[in-house]
Amino acid sequence: MAGRLEGDPRAPERPPVRLSVVAAAVFVAALAASAIIGAVEVLPRVQDGIAHDSKLTTAQRRHAAGDRLGLKPAPFDTFRARLHPRQHYAVDVPPGGRGQFATRGDVVRAYSAFYFLPAIEVGRAPLVFRYRFR
Repeated sequence: MAGRLEGDPRAPERPPVRLSVVAAAVFVAALAASAIIGAVEVLPRVQDGIAHDSKLTTAQRRHAAGDRLGLKPAPFDTFRARLHPRQHYAVDVPPGGRGQFATRGDVVRAYSAFYFLPAIEVGRAPLVFRYRFR
């Protein structure tokens, strides 16, 4: 080994912190900073830009995904008005027709989980959202 005296019985000393650990810590810190900046700075600007530049009304923006899926908006709005944040609710929907990847019932369940946020969907609850297909 270069730099060691010949015949020195001691093992070469390693630095107390390896460079890879430092690099990983810097990477994780940069990733966390990026996520925080995105959440604090960028996301509100994007939301404001959508609201300002969109030709859609607030209600049309709220129902855009459901309209694309062919879902009636009235049952969702009526049920959402009864919910409170973190309140538990259940979904009662028939399976419906089979699509390419999921049944219509699966689509309604997934959409309701998104639409009713911050309420929480559970298997059984006193408050039940019932949806029937057109």
